Amino acid sequence: MKKINTFVYRNTLGDCTANGLTSQMDMLDLYSDVTEEEVADLPNNALILIERELFGKQAWYALPIDIYKSKRHSMAGGNFVYTSDSRFPAKAPISVHDRVEN
Repeated sequence: MKKINTFVYRNTLGDCTANGLTSQMDMLDLYSDVTEEEVADLPNNALILIERELFGKQAWYALPIDIYKSKRHSMAGGNFVYTSDSRFPAKAPISVHDRVEN
């Protein structure tokens, strides 16, 4: 399991997260290479990196751990996370899927 501290980049047009995690915090820990057993011990106010392939290319998004644990459907709320740390997995900010609708 890897952990890196990231900074939240917010949309200047207003909050579209429906009070999501990135609307409440300025810095968030991003965990990657996490096993299902390790997820239970992670704090709910952190993010987990979701890796996937999109149109033949590697793509990422970050998901709040409490949403990941609950298995609720989420979507991008317009905010991103990034850091200048060389361990960051992408060359650009990563979208955070912290918007949940009922």
